Amino acid sequence: MKIAFLISAHTDAPQLYRLVKALPDDSDFFIHIDSKADIKPFTDVLGKDDRAHFIEHRVNVIWGSLNEVEYQMELIREALKAGKHYDRLITLSGMDYPVWSKAQIVEFFNDNAGKEFLSGIDLTTQDSAARLYREYRFYAQKQWKNGSIGSKFRVTLRKIVGLIGIRKPLVFVAGSKRYNLYKGAAWWAVSQELAEFVLKEWDEDAEMKEYFKTSFCPAETFTQTVAFNSALWRDKCIEFKGDWPGLNALTPLTYIYYHPVIKIMTEEDYDDIMNSKKMFARKFITGKSDKLVEKLRS
Repeated sequence: MKIAFLISAHTDAPQLYRLVKALPDDSDFFIHIDSKADIKPFTDVLGKDDRAHFIEHRVNVIWGSLNEVEYQMELIREALKAGKHYDRLITLSGMDYPVWSKAQIVEFFNDNAGKEFLSGIDLTTQDSAARLYREYRFYAQKQWKNGSIGSKFRVTLRKIVGLIGIRKPLVFVAGSKRYNLYKGAAWWAVSQELAEFVLKEWDEDAEMKEYFKTSFCPAETFTQTVAFNSALWRDKCIEFKGDWPGLNALTPLTYIYYHPVIKIMTEEDYDDIMNSKKMFARKFITGKSDKLVEKLRS
């Protein structure tokens, strides 16, 4: 079992270090550091680990924008350039931490060969849960701070467009193919073959990228939309049908307490994390999650 972990980080180098050290030894780590962050603290703690590869194409990450898909695709690209065959490519953030042991992680993926741990639901079947995806998100890639003139302009434009009845379609055509928009999570574990398939769409289908440029949070919809609209991959992924399942269900391997904002995990969350039966959890922060890490490793 050869695993490539695709990790995005922007802060807390010590937490990234303990994440990497807690993952299976025979793995490779492709790491993207937000271009706004100083990369030196990260290379200082992991620079002597031959398994850690800091990618040169660094993106100015702006939450909810197409930039997040860009760094995902660049991480895939670097993993593919390594010249190895990976059984799994797994996305993590630097604030994640494994709940399971190294041996359990490897055993699980060995036992589930052929299954893609990519969840999704067809947003054309949803009502209120699809509301944000019917809005045009103009200028999402602009780094305008909340409350600034630029940010207020962006929000006002979105509201005006909505008030006059213009809705972003949940069904679109790109590259002469019809797509339904699917929603999942940014955290998944897929085969190298599926990763190659998604990267090819990113590289070759300009119309696809144009659609997602004005879409809400494409890091949670781009990969899902490509995979679930493919007869080759749909049945290998985890598709939800019917009522909205909630964000926890759509995050197949990672426990996250989403409401009202993503919670920083502490020792008090140990039972909830263990009861989730999930492989990873987030957010972990140095100095706040240390006792929880000790308990998970005990």
